[in-house]
Amino acid sequence: MEFDVSKRTILKVKHGSHAYGLNVPTSDEDFKGVCIKPREFYFGCRKFEQAEHMGSKSDGVDSVIYSIDKFVALALDCNPNIIEVLHVADSDVLVIDEFGEELRARRNDFISKKAKFTFSGYAHAQLKRIKTHRAWLLSPPKAPPSREEFGLPETGGPTASELGAFVSLETKGQLPEVPKHLVTLFVKEKAFRAECDHYAQFKSWEKTRNPVRAELEAKFGMDTKHAMHLVRLMRMCVEILDTGIVNVKRHDRDELLAVRYGKMSYDELIKHAESLEKKADELYLTSKVRKEPDRKAMDRWLVDLTDRYLRKYG
Repeated sequence: MEFDVSKRTILKVKHGSHAYGLNVPTSDEDFKGVCIKPREFYFGCRKFEQAEHMGSKSDGVDSVIYSIDKFVALALDCNPNIIEVLHVADSDVLVIDEFGEELRARRNDFISKKAKFTFSGYAHAQLKRIKTHRAWLLSPPKAPPSREEFGLPETGGPTASELGAFVSLETKGQLPEVPKHLVTLFVKEKAFRAECDHYAQFKSWEKTRNPVRAELEAKFGMDTKHAMHLVRLMRMCVEILDTGIVNVKRHDRDELLAVRYGKMSYDELIKHAESLEKKADELYLTSKVRKEPDRKAMDRWLVDLTDRYLRKYG
């Protein structure tokens, strides 16, 4: 990077738990923002999409500043982490200039029914992690998988590139005519390596998990922080489809924190998530929220705003 990102930042806000009002004493600070890169980064060879600072254990601060073109592209796709930046409470806006004000003023132009898929998609990712971690809690793998368990020889077998080619052809339904025993070998090898990856993920999770979260997981049989965000994301999904409003600062703060501290069982969580997803499905059919943002209009606005900024600051 060859320019001062902070001097060209038009908007910077609190993000994550502090913006949701869900922070606890151990919560890290998260910030997200938008900058406009210099002219040469648009017309020259140098590229810039974002500047990141991933905090250490000592500072506990994570920050990402996006170039405005990348930010707008993500916002038009209704990316939850990006949409939230535009809708934080005024008190959580830390840096803003006239161009940032203009961007914030257009925040509702990014809202669309795509929220049904993006917010619920993020929620499903949380649910997948909850289920994976729950399985590890209830029945942790005792040892790495062995080739013998999968009926494979101890040595030999396809190389990684050969296996990758097989998986690609298998996915496309284009497997050539090869002996059945070779297909069986590749299938077993794929399953074995997937199980190896799964075991490595388990060991990494076991080694790096937060001690406080680990205690809650052990007590309640699931990652309650993921559970809290699963509920938050699905509720935000429903709210957007129902009202067109992105409620970042959570009015249901106490309920969500209760989920974090284990007041909702795993079975209750699954039932609540399914209920919210059903509601989102119904609202998607009746919602007055636009199906897609007006990309052409937003593109014209972005070109105009960027041009005005570059004429002023270069």
